[in-house]
Amino acid sequence: MDTVEGNTLAPLGVSASEEAVYRMTLRSPGVGIAAIAHGCGMDEESARAALDRLRDLGMVATPDQRTFSGADPVSVVDRLARMRIHGLQGEIRRVASSRHLVESLAEDRRAGQWGQITELEHIEGLDQVVSYVDEFSFFAREERLTTHPGPVLTAAFDAVRRTDLKYLQRGLRMRTIVHTRALGSPGVGHFVSELSERGARVRGTAGPLERMVIFDRRTALVATDPADITRGALVVRQPGLVSCLLALFEHRWSRSCALADDLPSATERRVLRAMARVDKDEAGARELGMSVRTYRGHVAALMRRLGAPNRFRAALAARERNWL
Repeated sequence: MDTVEGNTLAPLGVSASEEAVYRMTLRSPGVGIAAIAHGCGMDEESARAALDRLRDLGMVATPDQRTFSGADPVSVVDRLARMRIHGLQGEIRRVASSRHLVESLAEDRRAGQWGQITELEHIEGLDQVVSYVDEFSFFAREERLTTHPGPVLTAAFDAVRRTDLKYLQRGLRMRTIVHTRALGSPGVGHFVSELSERGARVRGTAGPLERMVIFDRRTALVATDPADITRGALVVRQPGLVSCLLALFEHRWSRSCALADDLPSATERRVLRAMARVDKDEAGARELGMSVRTYRGHVAALMRRLGAPNRFRAALAARERNWL
């Protein structure tokens, strides 16, 4: 018979008997009440009472009302901690430290499912995405990596701004890549300045940019539809996939530039594209619908900014900076 394990989930409001039942449902997915009662050393009435509360807390699932399986430990610990923090502000440090319990619970689950843990989780809707970003940012201890492909949604902007500034103040390191499309949204330029002033490192790009957030290099959120974040996101915990997303972020970061360097305007990008396609100023000016004098002025200014001695080198430098 299993003995009742230590009450390590007590800081999250879970009793010793409830924790014993939860751990058993992790180790033996699909277990029945009689087996739970026997394995945890309690009568069936007590086991049923514990299961009722665990279901209320979202810690167990029972598709047929007769068998029970433990919910994902990562989601369970994160959710319970958030509930307790809202109700026990005076114990916030103690509750936040409970994040280390995930590894212990995950080991029990692996024992019952041959190493099969939920490494991909689908969440739906913008509200869920914002909520998960807030929760994962709260539990992050080192770094958060973010991309903003744009445009920024007004419905989520205020919430994102508040949480980002809050976690920067707490000491979380942040690196953020912002697309020029996002910079065109109302208030974004001021927000980027606020992030930089609070210690975040922010770069801009006009090139391709996927929508993702990576927490402590262990967990990532990726938009299910790159063009519409309101449709939801995937929570990625699989180490190999997270590693690939990290490599992609670092590649985009290396090809972005500090916003202080001033990204090219829309007109300047059109001039750069024309410079890469046509040889003669007259043809470039005609293509863009401007005078030759104006076109040449843009070309000269761009060559100075890029530190290029000629137009060919300027086009190469622009590609290296992801301006083209």
